[in-house]
Amino acid sequence: MRFPDVLRALALAALIPAAPCFASAEAVKGAITARLQALQPGVAVSSYPLGAAAFDESLREQAESPPPGAAGIVAAGKKIWGRKFRNGRSLASCFPNGGRRVAAAYPQYDSRLKRLITLEMAINQCLKTHKEPLIEHGDPATMGAVTAYLRALSNGRKMAVRVPARAAPRFEDGRRLYFTRMGQRNYACASCHVAGAGKRFGETPLSPAVGQATHWPVIRDGAPVTLHMRMRECLELMGAAPFPAGSEELNQLEYFLGYLSNGLPLKANVGRPKP
Repeated sequence: MRFPDVLRALALAALIPAAPCFASAEAVKGAITARLQALQPGVAVSSYPLGAAAFDESLREQAESPPPGAAGIVAAGKKIWGRKFRNGRSLASCFPNGGRRVAAAYPQYDSRLKRLITLEMAINQCLKTHKEPLIEHGDPATMGAVTAYLRALSNGRKMAVRVPARAAPRFEDGRRLYFTRMGQRNYACASCHVAGAGKRFGETPLSPAVGQATHWPVIRDGAPVTLHMRMRECLELMGAAPFPAGSEELNQLEYFLGYLSNGLPLKANVGRPKP
């Protein structure tokens, strides 16, 4: 079934009602997980980080094998990570343990700044502090490479995104955006990744919302694709003007997806075919 047919079928079935207001982030996570399990009862939640491969055994080997080009991308990111600033410091000096075992806790809510901080923002905050040039959020050769390396330092760590009381409105904003219909097709992110999870987009099943935050950047055609880059592509497929990479809207969506993936292991730099 082609993508427009999936959308048409979902519309006819009216599978995405207006999302209710949940009492807590954990309640939201539990409700979405339960819905995914009801729609695809034969697929274990532990398989959700595999994305489309959770619903297609033939894709599992590809999803679990190092993709071509990944080693070179990680090596390039390591060079950026260890490059000395003019004051002798480096990106590694800004993070606990030199960046090891930290990526699974992002995005974070900064109570002092009263805003969400993604891993990319934390990298640029470090550069700004040390008066170094910032890195463009959407640039695969720089931000894509350095996040590929940094997230590889957390491979196997379970996602642990926190939503303190003060951050609840940001999480709710991300949930609302995920369930809001937009663009010429009048569909939401949840149309495909909650109601349509496991259905086909061309030859590939649609991935579930739970687990979506675990595997970024993905490697496609030898280049890293960050979560923000992919969300922008999805918005274009929906016929919507994509939010800029690094925008507050995409940060809120990432925060929402990050919490939904809590307890699932992070595995960066997996291979994904071009959609």
